[in-house]
Amino acid sequence: MASRKQNRGCSFLPFLQVLSVCICVLLWFLPSLARAQDEGGQEVAVNLAEGRVVICAAKDGIIVATADAHSEPGSHPPVVVTLSALRAGVLLGAVEWVQPESSDKPVRLDSELTRIAAAALNTSGRPKYGDAATDIESIGVALLERVREVAGQLHHKINLGEDEPLIRLVLVDYVPDYGPEAWTIDYHVRQDALANDYWRTRVLRPSYNQHYPPEKGQPHTLIEVRYPPANRATAAPELLDLLRQNDPRLARIRTANEIAAKSVAFVISGESQKSLAASDAEFLRAALPAVTPPETKLSMGMIDFDRGFKWLIEPPEAAAPTPADAKPREPDAPTLRRKPSN
Repeated sequence: MASRKQNRGCSFLPFLQVLSVCICVLLWFLPSLARAQDEGGQEVAVNLAEGRVVICAAKDGIIVATADAHSEPGSHPPVVVTLSALRAGVLLGAVEWVQPESSDKPVRLDSELTRIAAAALNTSGRPKYGDAATDIESIGVALLERVREVAGQLHHKINLGEDEPLIRLVLVDYVPDYGPEAWTIDYHVRQDALANDYWRTRVLRPSYNQHYPPEKGQPHTLIEVRYPPANRATAAPELLDLLRQNDPRLARIRTANEIAAKSVAFVISGESQKSLAASDAEFLRAALPAVTPPETKLSMGMIDFDRGFKWLIEPPEAAAPTPADAKPREPDAPTLRRKPSN
């Protein structure tokens, strides 16, 4: 009998150990849920920049223009931001992060973009060979770190389309001995349900898409990027579509003078690398207001391959910061770039 009691005691001991562990875990987890509920009361609000970005790469410069989409109250127009003498960017999507119950100033990622890019490309002490071959990756990762900081405060369920990023960064630049290029960098999120409609938001590593130079055999023409991403079959026609349809709003503008007409003809035929940046810019300055509502907010800049960035239409908000000097790069650093097609 004594032996049987001893065996029962030994079998019951592991159960007590497991039970004590479960109690400890529960006591640890309950305060976490309480904190989650408290933090839920400090939910961050997000305001978007929605609209379109139009890019035209000519033989002597690259033009980038923006137009807003007249979306919800509190939204912001997308604007061109100078990142260096030979680089500019446009931030679309979740650009402003506000804590309604906090006295802290809202976080404006588009206003921080110049500083983020400058820090990412700070290669002091290295030989000067122009812009870094890894510059696109560096900017993408630097912005990712900042986006993760602010998105970590987002604890409610957000409704984004399957292919809709939280943030889309458009980059245009000119690289000596390489040429003009245009990229989009998309930041998607993944959300996990924890408890009581409390969500953990994780920002995934960005995806990179090079739009210019195009793949070999593809046309060199206008590039248009929209946010939210648009279905070309159902969305309003892009500027290039209207040009190819000889839209009457654009027909008079494109034939205003012989030089402009010839330059725009190169763009339509897929040979924008033969067009003149000044003529393309003159056309876009008149064309965008012609095909958008009167209250549309525009911005436009041009990177002259010899003289650097200059404003054509300054943003409706505060003036953009002064372009920073070009940053050096390592000569054999890895890159995401495709080689330019002939």
